[in-house]
Amino acid sequence: MGHVFHQLYYHFIWATHAREPHLDRSYRPAFLEILNEEVKSRGGQPIRHNSMPDHVHLLVRLPPTAQISEFIGQVKGATAYRTNHEIKPKFKLQWQAGYGVLTLQKDELEKVSRYIDDQEKHHRAGRLSVLLETVDAVEDDWEAVYLAKADEKSPEGG
Repeated sequence: MGHVFHQLYYHFIWATHAREPHLDRSYRPAFLEILNEEVKSRGGQPIRHNSMPDHVHLLVRLPPTAQISEFIGQVKGATAYRTNHEIKPKFKLQWQAGYGVLTLQKDELEKVSRYIDDQEKHHRAGRLSVLLETVDAVEDDWEAVYLAKADEKSPEGG
């Protein structure tokens, strides 16, 4: 591929299996280093990452050739494997199936980075971003939002 201008920023969130609090504070720095290495080894540029006992946030820039589901699937698998073999936590680290992902504009990076950095404070105060904390979805909401906006623009829709 020739030179391509891109600014592709993604916020990922994923959870431990059954939301068990298995990401212990005592090994968080080592876990985040593993996460950083795995993101880089797959062509990502980590911007911010943090973990709570039951979930992980990752803000990353990816190349246009990245396949999102493949990238995050590999990162999740590799981080669990390496954490279990290198850190050897008391409880085996396993991830819940699935993840949440949002695309961001460059001017949103600072605000989302602060949110990721201040995870403990947000959780303690109960001031969480529903959008940035969503891992599970009952259904894809894109179609409902798209159709609602289309209805607003149509003559019949108002």
